[in-house]
Amino acid sequence: MEERIKEIIIIGGGPSISEGIELGLKEKIQNKCSLGTNYCYRHFDLTALCFTDRDFYRPLHMKSNKEGNPDIYDELGKLPCLIIGERKNPDLDKIAHKNTILIQSPNKHMRPSSILSGIFALAIADALEPETIFLLGYDFSRRPHGTFPTGSRYRPRTDAIETHYYKKEIPHAGLGFVGFYENHNPENYFKFFKGSKSKIFNVCPTSNIQTFEKIDYSTMFSKLDNTIYNQIELRQQIRTKLV
Repeated sequence: MEERIKEIIIIGGGPSISEGIELGLKEKIQNKCSLGTNYCYRHFDLTALCFTDRDFYRPLHMKSNKEGNPDIYDELGKLPCLIIGERKNPDLDKIAHKNTILIQSPNKHMRPSSILSGIFALAIADALEPETIFLLGYDFSRRPHGTFPTGSRYRPRTDAIETHYYKKEIPHAGLGFVGFYENHNPENYFKFFKGSKSKIFNVCPTSNIQTFEKIDYSTMFSKLDNTIYNQIELRQQIRTKLV
């Protein structure tokens, strides 16, 4: 019987990740079970990278919004493990690298795919049923309530609000857009994890997600388990449980 994964660290893209990096985050999570989202693979050694946007994955000539995302198809093919929540896009089956797991969100309330990669990554972690899940960079950046226009089509782009810890280092679609966060209540998405078998911590005291207990990085570091994982075996265990 495989040993239960004790803890999973999910690395989102929010600006609070910068504080973690300054405090030695990269070193402290080496050989842990870590799931990253989107472009954080360029900054962290991950167990697996999770995302939902097919244009993030596909080569340039297949992208539907060619000005939005850089061509990183070959880069992604060199990573140890990719988990994509886009089963509704069959064209990905034809071009998927061998390192890729294509699945629907394990959380049935979020199918056929999750709206945000961070939500999808949490659904993956939750399905693996670790004792603890740490959410990093889940800031849900937005301006103070009542200070921004609303409306389903309002997609403001602003340099005044940081949405990603790497700022403009990696130009891509969605960088600087806060419209989704300002027009959606995070409770509507994260409420489905209230019954999780895992204890979920949001490692961002200023996060606009109120669903989970919020802690700072110092507290997270004190809670980290001493388990060191063989990453090859860990990835195989994850693949077996998901597929």
